[in-house]
Amino acid sequence: MKLFTTAKLNWFDDGCCDVKYLDVWNKSPLSYKPGQPLDDSWHVDEYELSLGVDEDGRLFRKASDLLMRYQFYPHEVLNQTSDFSLWNRWAQVGDRIVQRIHLFSLFGKPIVDVITMNEVRQVITEPRRYGFTLITIGNHVEQGEWTACLEWRDDNELMLTVKAISRPAPEEPTRNYNFMRARQKSAHQRGLQNFKQAVLA
Repeated sequence: MKLFTTAKLNWFDDGCCDVKYLDVWNKSPLSYKPGQPLDDSWHVDEYELSLGVDEDGRLFRKASDLLMRYQFYPHEVLNQTSDFSLWNRWAQVGDRIVQRIHLFSLFGKPIVDVITMNEVRQVITEPRRYGFTLITIGNHVEQGEWTACLEWRDDNELMLTVKAISRPAPEEPTRNYNFMRARQKSAHQRGLQNFKQAVLA
């Protein structure tokens, strides 16, 4: 029995060759259209996290660089290879990101990974706001979008907001839904904690 029907599973792999998927899946279509109607099959998760008071913009600059390079999740949750990481720059519209999501590990070593892809569809670059939106492509186990945005507010508080809209891909068996949802919610929380720690380090 396959664990997932839509995802590419990878066993005992360090992800050294994940860059190949940027070419292999380059033409894969998106599986979600921003603004499309949502029914009760969709999950909408929203988070707001204070990163502290930033008097001179130092935290804002550091947090912006981390976010726009998608340095968000801890390596125990996922690793990523992207068009922008290859060129050592910030994310741009049209860039694609290969995600290696660690499902099961033993003694810190991944045993089973899911390999998926997203595309950057919107980028925010304003004097006191930075962020971007990712959209799933067809081989992803889920459909939806993920948006993260930093705002250096007028009172100098630095805020991170994250909004995720998602549901399992229609081809996924319902037996996987609870497992997928639990891993997703855990990844959200671990990502938020990891990002704040990185910004304040």
